[in-house]
Amino acid sequence: MALRRNERQLLESSQPGEAAHFAYALGHVLKTVSAHQLAKIGDDLLDLIEREVPVVALGKIADRKIPMRQEVRAVAEQLLRKRLNPTTLDRVLGWVGEIFGLDAAEQTMLSIFVRWGRFDCWRELIRLVSQGGRALTPALIARLASLPVNLVEQKLAPGSALLTARLIVDDQDGEYRDNTLLHKIVRTHAETREELLRWIMPAAEQSTLEWADFEHLGALRDLAKSVASAGEPVSILLFGAPGTGKTEFARVLAKMLGRDAIFAGLADDDGMEPERSERLAHLMLLRALCRHQKDKIVVVDEADDVLVLREEGKGTSKQWINRLVEEPQAITIWIVNQRSRLDPSVLRRMTLAIGFEHPRLPVRERIVLRAAAAHAVVLNPAEARDIARLKTAPAIIALGLRAAKLSQGGVETAKTAIHSVMRAMGQSLAPEREGLTVYDAALSRADTDLQHLAERLSAAPGKAWSLLLSGPSGTGKTAFARHLATRLGLEIDVKRGSDLMSPFVGETEHNIAAAFASAAERGAMLLIDEADSFLYSREGDRRSWEVSQVNEMLVQMEHLRAPFVATTNLADRLDTASQRRFTMRVAFHPMTQVQAQALFRAHFEQDWPSNIPLLDGQTPGDFAVVAQRAQLLGEQDPCLLVRWLREEVDCRGGGAGNAMGFHVPLIGANR
Repeated sequence: MALRRNERQLLESSQPGEAAHFAYALGHVLKTVSAHQLAKIGDDLLDLIEREVPVVALGKIADRKIPMRQEVRAVAEQLLRKRLNPTTLDRVLGWVGEIFGLDAAEQTMLSIFVRWGRFDCWRELIRLVSQGGRALTPALIARLASLPVNLVEQKLAPGSALLTARLIVDDQDGEYRDNTLLHKIVRTHAETREELLRWIMPAAEQSTLEWADFEHLGALRDLAKSVASAGEPVSILLFGAPGTGKTEFARVLAKMLGRDAIFAGLADDDGMEPERSERLAHLMLLRALCRHQKDKIVVVDEADDVLVLREEGKGTSKQWINRLVEEPQAITIWIVNQRSRLDPSVLRRMTLAIGFEHPRLPVRERIVLRAAAAHAVVLNPAEARDIARLKTAPAIIALGLRAAKLSQGGVETAKTAIHSVMRAMGQSLAPEREGLTVYDAALSRADTDLQHLAERLSAAPGKAWSLLLSGPSGTGKTAFARHLATRLGLEIDVKRGSDLMSPFVGETEHNIAAAFASAAERGAMLLIDEADSFLYSREGDRRSWEVSQVNEMLVQMEHLRAPFVATTNLADRLDTASQRRFTMRVAFHPMTQVQAQALFRAHFEQDWPSNIPLLDGQTPGDFAVVAQRAQLLGEQDPCLLVRWLREEVDCRGGGAGNAMGFHVPLIGANR
């Protein structure tokens, strides 16, 4: 009874006018109650009226257990004469009706759903009238609202305003229920319609990036802008690893178009992450709102949660999800981390799909400098480049700089924080390799004039060519590929076996296809190091999945849209069919003695010691390793440098061609 008294106090005191709304619902029910129902629930109905909204006519009923129809009608008439004063709830519901364009009947029905969900007395009334039911049916809504049943059914039909906005949910069994999001809306403390609208459609945070920061997306960046500029409802998919800028791109794209990016998925009352049903409800609500608003873009971040079919719940069939993408109602950007989780039927319904990878080094440098400025961390250009060379997402770098600010540290503190996250994510801490400080095609020995080849390829009108670079390790294959990309003015996209190989059947082939597609979309040169991992001979006892990987490589090579360079130390292991598909093949060899002498001078700024014979079997890679070691140790002694170079050759087993008795003098004897 205490609970009932509190409920009544809520209706009469905390919500002035709410008692009258309940009285009207009771009055409409009593006017339509049958003699049979009256005999079964009449006593309980009258008790409910006495507890919540007592009227004088109750005292004139002779026998409540068997009330007369005339007595009940008198109670109903007095209930319906109660004065309806607008309540706070009415005001909010009125704004909702205006925002979604609801008519009078739809607003009345919506008010019943809201009050049924909010007040115990309404739920008890529904339970009594439906004889134990806990949901609303069109017939019951019609009685409570005094509306024709066929009108109520029309307002709850598929495609109606209430269902399209997902304010009301159809349980597909003749019953309807309110939406959790609807209760959040009516519980807001908005003082105006505009304030409520801002709560429903919160403004997105401003991006810290710029349009130029996404130039690595190539033509797809500008195509996304052109497609969205048309103003037609489209679905655009952004996919890629976390932190690669997908969400930032959505914000920047909206800004470029002069539109507002509205993110689907409001936090709950405690600021916690909404459940899937709540995210879907907000998405449907935004679709209804933005349908005719050309200044809005709907963004669904972490859309895996929405687009991946779940078994629980109703209304989330494969067909329903497909239609969600195929008929977006407004420009909608879907953001996912793992494209492979989406069903192919969902993917093929996207108007555009853009894959995100780490941006190029110059772009990352700009991002680092802006993030450092935002967090008041002072970096010089060299330090910014040092951080930008870390092969991780810009978001992780920004958080590392924030850690430096919080701890009042500098660049080393930032790098420590960034490394800790990279290590947790299983990422390599090795920084991105920059071009060799010393590179001259004339210092690499190959069966082709490398300088002439670079000139011809850079002048060629078409870019759909492939190049196989073979030869021993360190002979300059990768260095030439990087040099070639620089000559062509192209970004180089380097992939290794660890980047493409997967233990799951079919995943390696998928990764190979994605690597070629990404390079083509971005207008980059694709370089696959150690390509023999994928192009080995299909002859002999090969597993089916190994043959499938080779076949995928061959298919991609037949349909090139961007330059492709492959390197291998084991050309004899390559499949013969794959070798024939390369536009050009270049074999690299160890350097000549003249080349070694010239490269020694270029790296160490001194001549080869005159008392030591020139070496055979030397490679540019040997010089790069020794030069790095010399710089680290501050070593300049030419004899020691030559000894180190000799050791590099011996480590590769490349010293067999040297003369018997060859000897490098011991170093340090007279130091």
